[in-house]
Amino acid sequence: MIAITSAAAMTMAQDGPSIFTCQIGEAEVSLLSEGQQGADVSILLGATPEMLAQYAPDSAVPNAVNAFLIRLPGQTILVDAGFGRRMEDNLRQLGVRPEDVDVVLLTHMHGEHILGMMQKEGERNAFPRATVYLSKDEHDYWTSDEEMNRQPADRRGGFWNARRVITSYAHQLFLFHPKKIGESAAPLLPGIYGLAAYGHTPGHTMYLLESGGERLLIWGDLTHAMAVQMPHPEVAVVYDANPEEAVRARQATLAYVAEQGIPIAGMHIAWPGIGKVFRHGNGYFFAPPPDTAGIIGAISRQMQRYPESRLTDIYKNFFQDYFGPEHLIKDTTSVDRYLQQELALCGECTGEWAEATGGEGRFYRVDLCVLKENRVDYRTFLYAFIESAHRTVAPPPEAWVDTWNEIIRILDAMPLSIPDYAADKAALQAVLQSGHYAVHHSKAYEQRYEPHYRIISKAILERLMMLH
Repeated sequence: MIAITSAAAMTMAQDGPSIFTCQIGEAEVSLLSEGQQGADVSILLGATPEMLAQYAPDSAVPNAVNAFLIRLPGQTILVDAGFGRRMEDNLRQLGVRPEDVDVVLLTHMHGEHILGMMQKEGERNAFPRATVYLSKDEHDYWTSDEEMNRQPADRRGGFWNARRVITSYAHQLFLFHPKKIGESAAPLLPGIYGLAAYGHTPGHTMYLLESGGERLLIWGDLTHAMAVQMPHPEVAVVYDANPEEAVRARQATLAYVAEQGIPIAGMHIAWPGIGKVFRHGNGYFFAPPPDTAGIIGAISRQMQRYPESRLTDIYKNFFQDYFGPEHLIKDTTSVDRYLQQELALCGECTGEWAEATGGEGRFYRVDLCVLKENRVDYRTFLYAFIESAHRTVAPPPEAWVDTWNEIIRILDAMPLSIPDYAADKAALQAVLQSGHYAVHHSKAYEQRYEPHYRIISKAILERLMMLH
């Protein structure tokens, strides 16, 4: 399981650098972010209104511009160079100078991947000592006058940018033919393999890192809109040179990494830009790594506010943050009837009436006392809960099991004294192995705190508060 080991605070848009570092065998891999932002759904090709309503209801999807630094014993490797707006600053935070970079692996020659190859001022190479690896097909496309002249005059700037980099690094350039997934191939470098994923550009290349028995696939621009392209990999983007070929490459790669359990990283995946892919229905589900600091913080808050908590209650807190409204009940009549019954048992508000769940706070537990005291309109509250259920995309159980195992690893190392910890840990493991994942609060928790709440998504709760 990948976990966050060091990270600056993530910022949206263009404010301040963000770095995320994880360990892959003997390799230290760092995301170098040049910006976290949203992308409008107008970039999508083949997305239906139904897809967008479910996976991009705000008409935008999370997006980013990332590069990655791989540090192995005796070698420093950069995968893509971004726009160059933050590259030098990001490297400096990691104690790396541009002249320390031994190798640059280029996925393709679009501007947000290569403009950082040149210094901000002048025409000098930003990485004077680096050998630059580029697929031969990618090189030939961007240096072809015939291909350039097929483009409208106002779209030829990308060719000139690519040629400037190719010319400037001519004596440092190593061209190669990446292999297809599943083909035997010699490594480009010890533990580094180039894999073809053509379609986004004619020579688009992914890089597979193998170190210490672990692997990571840096897949470049295989995706631009994870929220839509994971459940529906058949959706392309307007930036794809050959959308049909890009879809085939994406489908083949997703099947490969899901089957092999290989973590992936991408240049347009929102923070932290790395995670695992799981099969889910007819598509896939992407799970970013658990945030160790967020997990520790959530556990600490739980035990401070509810010291009678058992391991089951901690499990339930994180489970709700992962799955949202637990059973995804969407029948309004049933929800209304059950809510009325529970409301009759609810007491007055004595503390916080809304608490974030888990380590990410994607959902909130909202105490029913807000209805008892008429702080929120009953029908508005009811439909906020139902909408939260409708808008929740339940992840595959396998992803939750991975996450819970990481939470347990962190819990085991924390100086806590939770009654019945070992027994509850074994019982929860048995629940997971049985294929059932939802649990009730512990009897100790229910007797002490008498919980009566509903799970509402953070976004919907914020909208609810604006109305009241």
